[in-house]
Amino acid sequence: MKLAEDILQQFEKLELSDANEAETRLKLIDRIIFEFLGWSHDDVEVEQRASEDGQTQFSDYVIKTAGSAFVIEAKRIGRTFSEETTKRRVRLGGQIIKTPTGEFIKQARDYCRALGIQFAIVTNGAQWIIFPAIRTDQITFTNSSAIIFPNLESVLRDDSDEFRELLSREGVIQGSLENALLGRTGDQIAERRLNNYYFNRFNKVRPNPLFPLIEDAILTAFTDSIIDDDPELLQKCYVRSPDRTKFDRRINMHIERVTPDFRRELKRPMRRKNRNALNDVIDAAKTRIRPVAILILGTVGAGKTTFLHYTRKVSAAEYFDVDTAEPHPHWMHIDFRGFSESQNAVEYIYSNVIDYFSKDKYFSDYSQSIRPAYSDEIRSLTSGPLKLLSSDEAQVNKEIVKYLMADYEKINPYVDKLLVYATTKAPVFIVVDNIDQLENDELQSKLFIDSMALAHKWGVNLVLGLRDATFARHRSSPTFNAFDTDPIYIDPPNIHSVLSKRFFLTKQLLSGRSASFDAENGARVEIEDLANVVDLIQSSVLGTKVGEIIDVLATSDVRLALRMCREFLETGYTAFGKAIQRYQAGKDYVLPRHEAFRAILLGKQSVYSEKMSVIGNPFDSRLAQNKSQLLRIYIMSALVQYNTTGSGQFVEGDAIRQSLEEIGFSADKTLEILSDLCRLRFLFTAGQTAVEFSSLFYPSRLAGYVVRELLADFTFLENVQMDTFIGDTAIWEQLKSLSDKVEAERDVVERIRLRRDRVRTFFNYMEALYSPLRDESVRRGLSAEWCSEPFGDIRRKLLVNTKRPVESAKRLYGKRH
Repeated sequence: MKLAEDILQQFEKLELSDANEAETRLKLIDRIIFEFLGWSHDDVEVEQRASEDGQTQFSDYVIKTAGSAFVIEAKRIGRTFSEETTKRRVRLGGQIIKTPTGEFIKQARDYCRALGIQFAIVTNGAQWIIFPAIRTDQITFTNSSAIIFPNLESVLRDDSDEFRELLSREGVIQGSLENALLGRTGDQIAERRLNNYYFNRFNKVRPNPLFPLIEDAILTAFTDSIIDDDPELLQKCYVRSPDRTKFDRRINMHIERVTPDFRRELKRPMRRKNRNALNDVIDAAKTRIRPVAILILGTVGAGKTTFLHYTRKVSAAEYFDVDTAEPHPHWMHIDFRGFSESQNAVEYIYSNVIDYFSKDKYFSDYSQSIRPAYSDEIRSLTSGPLKLLSSDEAQVNKEIVKYLMADYEKINPYVDKLLVYATTKAPVFIVVDNIDQLENDELQSKLFIDSMALAHKWGVNLVLGLRDATFARHRSSPTFNAFDTDPIYIDPPNIHSVLSKRFFLTKQLLSGRSASFDAENGARVEIEDLANVVDLIQSSVLGTKVGEIIDVLATSDVRLALRMCREFLETGYTAFGKAIQRYQAGKDYVLPRHEAFRAILLGKQSVYSEKMSVIGNPFDSRLAQNKSQLLRIYIMSALVQYNTTGSGQFVEGDAIRQSLEEIGFSADKTLEILSDLCRLRFLFTAGQTAVEFSSLFYPSRLAGYVVRELLADFTFLENVQMDTFIGDTAIWEQLKSLSDKVEAERDVVERIRLRRDRVRTFFNYMEALYSPLRDESVRRGLSAEWCSEPFGDIRRKLLVNTKRPVESAKRLYGKRH
């Protein structure tokens, strides 16, 4: 309030002295910009050159960040603006444009057009007129509206909150000008993504002609659900040793292991020291007074389910495999992969338990289980309501059956009775698995608590497989007080080791089987032993770039690695007939890496779409704004730089927020980007905590490969560009034209040249779009990590990588080119 009154007093003095423009700016407008609206001197440029149609003029103020900008055209304090100042909004094509004020508005508009800036302000220090100078939608300048604050009392007193909300630094970087003047914050309106135009015209999915011959073996070996059901296959495919990679020299980046943040040492059964950890806990449960909660923790796809199946069917099989009606230990596995979010989770658990009862001899036995479980109720009935029928045993039994069936049909009370009794005779383990496959975090948390509550109610031992982050959120919950809690952490196995064992199993399944198929050129290919096909595939994956790509993209998610293998084997190779013929002739042959990579990126789609792919798009933040489009790669690049030293540095979320606010992006946008980067596995939080500014962040190996390798990879760029928004009209038309030519061209070499040109055009546009982020970081003195040039640093590698396919095509398809 004191500041407002001070500025008003200054205004009165200036008005009395009929101050000129320079004095008006210095003593009035500057104070409103810097002191009242909170802009810094780093945000403001004065007397910036604006050239258009051969004429050069200078704008009074350009206020800009990497995410927003507007021009202020200042006039001296005595200059009177339009009389139409009683309205808050006026149409720019109305009377105001015909007044002297209209000339000032057009002058500011022309400055904006020359500078490529969307918004403008005209002011004499007292009156403030704010309007859109450039529209990217279908609305013309004359049909747009201006917002007017008619005098300094309105600005500083009567409407000060509205004025601040509209023009303060905090308000502008949150999109206040866009919301107020355009009705939306986004400027990416048109469907300018190539996959909207070419969704059926490129990379048509052609199945590998050999795949149907090996499909059954591939599905068996590379699908968890099948292997988990078979103890023999489990033993053949189980991998214990964790991946201990600490530093990836190829990308020169320290690799931080994804580990939870717990307050006591965890048992790690994937390591030799704790190999029998779960078996030991199971044995100890026999003598414990309180039930035990065994928490099987780990990241998504780390192998928690496989570990549980291995424990039940292999390492502890003897303990649970008791085929008798006598009391014995029970392992009831409840898999939430079969759960629909429209169902009730507690009822789903009850339904699975009663299904177990129906298949188990003990729980199906009336004498051993049902009658003793209901002994108190039966005694109460026979000594009470059924006393008069005591002479008719058949009728008494009939009434007891009615009572029992009523509970049985309700399910819940029947399950409660039998489980509570069973736990007095032998250990019962309820295994609740795969709740981390549910996308709804709130539902995961509720399931976690409900499972603990049910286990406590029944007195059973609970084995709960869940994401470590879910446990971290609830570890202080009173629910845990009812249990002796044993957390066991599953380290993700080495992906190379997993694939090696799966290929070995595939080879065993196919051994001795002969087959034939029609190759891509129509020739009939005979295969004496399909196991030889596996040798060819394995040698093209393990220890090669393809294997490395799978390892990197999987980010320790075994389930995802297996899926990628299945998909690229189905659609990844277009010339398998030629490959088999060369291999059977004893010639060295490695299946093309780029075909496998493309199949991994696309899955079963014909064109890349982030929504359907195993890898996210680092070139599109999905915020519908051109200036913020590359914030994903901006943050990834900075965090990779922090980790380049090999010290494995974490970066505080609040430090990331401050850096992005400094260059002009709101905290809301930053948090949204961080959430997306973690969801897409480009970043992780320390301890797998929730994505918040209080969290510590570090880049995944995948992020390092994107920044240091994939930004220059022909296959990656060519495919990911299809789902990237192209805001520049000229670039958009150029990419569309090149795409049309690629589709029409029949000459192989020329077609590859056109594809090369399209990739380079896309790369150059991304580099230009990134430049303002780096420039603002440098201008504002951010640390070196935020000032890197990921596109510039990798440009030379891009030129080599895009030249190589053309040279290869020339060698293969003739010298005439």
